[in-house]
Amino acid sequence: MSKRQHWQLDDDRAVRRPRLVPKKHLYVVLDDWDKGFSIYKIDADTLQYTYADDLQVGFPGKAVLRLPAPVHGLHMGFTALGSNILIATNPRCLQTPALLYDTETAGITIGPRLRLSLLACDTIAVAAGGTLYALTRRHINEQHFFQAMSSAPLENDEPWYPSPTMRWSWKSMPSPPPFDMEDQFTSYALHPDGHTIFMSARERHYPYLPSGTFSFDTKHSEWRCHGEWALPFQGQGYFDSELDAWVGLRKDGYICSCQVPSRSNTSTVEPEWKMVREKLFFKVPERQLKSAKATLAYMGNNNFCLVEFLLREGVEFKHAFGDRDGCVLQMSTFGLKYDRKGQLQTTRHHTNTYVVSKHLQSFSPVVFWM
Repeated sequence: MSKRQHWQLDDDRAVRRPRLVPKKHLYVVLDDWDKGFSIYKIDADTLQYTYADDLQVGFPGKAVLRLPAPVHGLHMGFTALGSNILIATNPRCLQTPALLYDTETAGITIGPRLRLSLLACDTIAVAAGGTLYALTRRHINEQHFFQAMSSAPLENDEPWYPSPTMRWSWKSMPSPPPFDMEDQFTSYALHPDGHTIFMSARERHYPYLPSGTFSFDTKHSEWRCHGEWALPFQGQGYFDSELDAWVGLRKDGYICSCQVPSRSNTSTVEPEWKMVREKLFFKVPERQLKSAKATLAYMGNNNFCLVEFLLREGVEFKHAFGDRDGCVLQMSTFGLKYDRKGQLQTTRHHTNTYVVSKHLQSFSPVVFWM
């Protein structure tokens, strides 16, 4: 049955009535117990009902899913694909199947065995057109890999079988990435066309020297070089139609917007970008977990969510981890706009702070909107 509409009989007539689109939620992944990870489902509207000064003990609600780690102290990988969260339960063992958590049905299915690690030295994983594209490598000074994960119906001839099942699989892309083995990826974003992925790299030995920005057309499996410059944000950028720009996080704690560059082969002009004047994260250096980065999620309609781990006030770093409620998780929701002078500024800014336990020093909070 379609998710958007259904047929209903009314007075002996077939009447087509629209079905409401399922409401989206924030899904937050935390390492808040000693055996693994928890996934929480948060109604974004409820975040606005809490006073910003309130320090809440424990994360709101119960976890919708708890995942014991196969190896104690080992990270898991979490990536979004449509309404699914792809979970790499044991990235060090490529023979271990991944899991797929369907947020619409709250069901779990077995995904394909990983042909690459989502926790490798350099990783880009972005969904485009129902396919997850992953660019990574196992170790520094090894060739980069570019592969795609997608699903296809698996027909079954048995008459008792209720419906075709879906088979998830990885495949290598035919066009090799045009990167040097020592390049390190800094940022990436999906073009508004929905099928072109932009990514920037820097030389490992010269971290302030951009190696260049490239794009990959997933429809035609073509790479393009756009010049020796880098996108101004770190990690993933998100396109916002109201700003007509990508939005991302900088290392120094600021939010920035960046014009979408041309896809033309001949265009090598670095796009203009702007930065919010006030810091939204990385504001208290003595309480920062430098190995755990802040994470940004885009909720559509010029709404963003930023999550960040901090040491709890008065707690020393060596006493912060384990079942001690030694950290806090800050969740900030906000919008962005350009003022009359063309400067980028925040709107509707609201922050919620939760006291949580944390077990892995270098695990960054993960947040999805789906």
